[in-house]
Amino acid sequence: MKSKWYLLLGFIITFLFLSGCWNAKELTEMSLVSAVGIDKTKEEYRVSFQIINAGEVATGQEGGQRNAATTIVYSSTGNTIFEAIRKTTQKVPRKLYFPHTNLIVISEQFAKEEGIEKVIDWFERDHEFRTNIQVIIARETKAEEILKIQSPVERISAKKITTELETTEKVWGENLVMEIDDIIQALISKGKEVAMSGVRIRGDKNFGAKVESLQQSYPAATLEVSGTAIFKDGKLIRWVENKEARGTSWILDNIQSTIVNLDCDGQKDAIAIEVIRSNTKINSLIKNGKPTIQVIINEEGNIGEANCSYDFEQHKNITELEKQLEEEIKSEAMRAIAIAQQEKSDFLGFGNVIQRQHPKRWKEYESEWPDLFSTLEVDVQVHAFIRRTGMRFNSFSE
Repeated sequence: MKSKWYLLLGFIITFLFLSGCWNAKELTEMSLVSAVGIDKTKEEYRVSFQIINAGEVATGQEGGQRNAATTIVYSSTGNTIFEAIRKTTQKVPRKLYFPHTNLIVISEQFAKEEGIEKVIDWFERDHEFRTNIQVIIARETKAEEILKIQSPVERISAKKITTELETTEKVWGENLVMEIDDIIQALISKGKEVAMSGVRIRGDKNFGAKVESLQQSYPAATLEVSGTAIFKDGKLIRWVENKEARGTSWILDNIQSTIVNLDCDGQKDAIAIEVIRSNTKINSLIKNGKPTIQVIINEEGNIGEANCSYDFEQHKNITELEKQLEEEIKSEAMRAIAIAQQEKSDFLGFGNVIQRQHPKRWKEYESEWPDLFSTLEVDVQVHAFIRRTGMRFNSFSE
C-alpha cells in the first residue's frame, strides 16, 4: 500500500515540472519567414524577408493557377542588420517566425564591400535561426530582387533555390552547397578561404515578380544557380564558373556525379563520360624547408554517349580513353589552382591541410601564407577507370 502512495507522489511531482504549452503560438499569430536577403544602400543595411502566404499555399493546388502570390517580400533599412530586422515589424502585421528559414541571400555588392562576417555573426548568434541554413550570393542583382521572383513549379522560391542547388551539386558538380556552419568553419580555419555558389535572374525581373508571369508556359523570369564566388579575408573578390568551378569541386572532393566530354577522331566533345564515383585526397610535403601539395583524384565512370566510330571492345581503346579522361580532369583542377594562386586566395584549403599535417611548420608559414601559396608547388594526379560502356559496346550504326 505504501508503494502505491510513493508512486502517486512521484506522478504528482513529475506533473509539477511539466511546462505544458505556456509559450505556444498559433499559426495565425506568426509570419513564417522562408528566406532572408541582405543588401547595402549608401549608408544603411537593407534586410528583406520572404514571408510565406500560408493561406495561398494551403488552399492552392500544386501546379494549378494561382490567384495570389505564395510569398510576400517586406524590406526595411537600419544602421545595423538587427535594427533593420526589428524595424520590419512596422510593416509586417504578425510576429516574424524564423525557425522555418532555409535560405540566406547576400547581394554581390554587400559581399564585396562589407564582407560576410557581419551577416554570419547575427544569424549564428540569434537563437531562432538554425545553423544549417543555406547561404548564397545574389549575382549582378540585389538580394531583395531574388526573393521577389515567383517560382512556376516550386511554390516557394526559396525552396526552389535550395533544392536546385542541392540537385546540381549532386549531378553536375560545378556548385557548392554552403551552410552557416560551413562558412563559419572556413572563416575560423587557418589556411582556408570561403567559396560559395551564386544565383542570378534570367529574364524580366520586374514582370517575374508578378503572379501573372506564372500564367504562361515560358516564365518571364527564372532563378538560376550560377558560378562560384571566391572570397579573400571574408570579402568576395571574383567569380569562377564552368570548368574552373568544377575544377574547384574536384579538389574539394565535392564531385558526386558529373559529365565529362572527350574528343574522338577529330570530333570535339564526341564522347560523354558519366562520372559515377569520385574521391580526392590531399597530402602536404615539406621539401627543402618549403611546403608542397599533392592532390590525388580517383574516379570511376561509364560511357554515356558516343557520337563517333570507336571500338570499345578493344581494351587498348578503353585505356586510351581513360588517359584522355585523366588529362581533362587534371586540366580542370589545374585551372582552379591557377586562379587561386593568382588571387592569393586559398579557397582550396591547402594551407589548412598543411596546418593539420605539419602544425609546427605551419607556424612558420602562417604569417606569409598568401605569398607562399601563390608560388606553391602543386602536383595533381588523376586515376580514372571506365567501368561500363552502357547496354552495348559499339553504336548500332556500326
